Amino acid sequence: MTVPATTATTATTATTASANLTPLVDTTAFPEAVDGEVRAAHRLYEHLIGMWAPGVIEAAQDLGAFAALTVGPATAAQLAEVLDTDLRATRVLLDGLYAYDVVERSRGEDGQAVYTLPAELHGVFAPDGLFSLAGKIGHDRNVAWNAWRRLAENVRSGARTAEGAQQLNQISEEDYTSLVRGINFWAPPITRSLAGALRELGWTTGRSATLLDVGCGTGIYSHLLLREFPELTARGLDAERIIPIATRQATQLGVAERFQGETVDFWSEDWGSGTDLALFVNIFHLQTPESARELLLKAVKGLTEDGVIAIADHIVDEDGGEGSVQNKFFRLFAASMLATGGGDAFTVHDYDQWLADAGLRRIGLLDTPMHRVLLARRS
Repeated sequence: MTVPATTATTATTATTASANLTPLVDTTAFPEAVDGEVRAAHRLYEHLIGMWAPGVIEAAQDLGAFAALTVGPATAAQLAEVLDTDLRATRVLLDGLYAYDVVERSRGEDGQAVYTLPAELHGVFAPDGLFSLAGKIGHDRNVAWNAWRRLAENVRSGARTAEGAQQLNQISEEDYTSLVRGINFWAPPITRSLAGALRELGWTTGRSATLLDVGCGTGIYSHLLLREFPELTARGLDAERIIPIATRQATQLGVAERFQGETVDFWSEDWGSGTDLALFVNIFHLQTPESARELLLKAVKGLTEDGVIAIADHIVDEDGGEGSVQNKFFRLFAASMLATGGGDAFTVHDYDQWLADAGLRRIGLLDTPMHRVLLARRS
């Protein structure tokens, strides 16, 4: 049984995307006589000020404002006292957060504005939250802000090595450690869709199988799949400083007995055999076409006869609607890869070629938020 290549798990065309979650240009206020160039300038300006959002959010995180608001609602004066910040500037920052729908704003009995951090965001800003964005914010502060300033230079040079070859996207181990803890929130919809596809392929709750999670990061994808399939066991491969994070999280999520983290060099060491599901999440966009092909050649060596390879990444489907929300995000993600030194958002056709070179064929393509999941088996 194959999974239809057009299976979609989320609607991507039901709503119209804006430059910001909260539109900042009231287009209904334009007089009818205003020409198209003026309207276009307003629209592009809204894109250009997109940097304001991470600016206010990350400043609030740096100052400890979210941690303070997790304790309870506060006025600007109360928060300024706790944070030892300037009162007026604290009020301006809080109002900026309110404009981006990060905090709620109401009036107290004395007429002062009271700011509340919604309950669903408490864990999002907590460093130890399962779906925290604190690591992503740290990555932005350490890497992304400066990297985007070099984008024009990388476009001129192609972000190539001194020998002229395309290069992998490689950040320091410290920055990788920070980032990997800040993108767990991607996992639940991906693993839920993947689990559904595996069930369509004949996987049952009681099936005994082995999962190999290549570049497992925190292990969140393995851990959630272990919850979906109680007889599944998983091996997670990653760098030495990352594996302890994955091991601790496996304990936190109650799957430690079935998860084994291993420090492995992807390129020089063997991955083992007997793999029923080889999982690659956000690994291929960091590669060159040559290294992407090599990853699949290595993966297929340890795959069982009816084993499945699942790739969750920013995969462009040129046949699936060029203007889709998914494809637009993936192309922007490719620009972020270029800014930080390498990698790309590869197309379905790219993957099909690499799969064919490894003796594999695509059997499914699933839409999930900000990702597509490609499924493959031996030809």
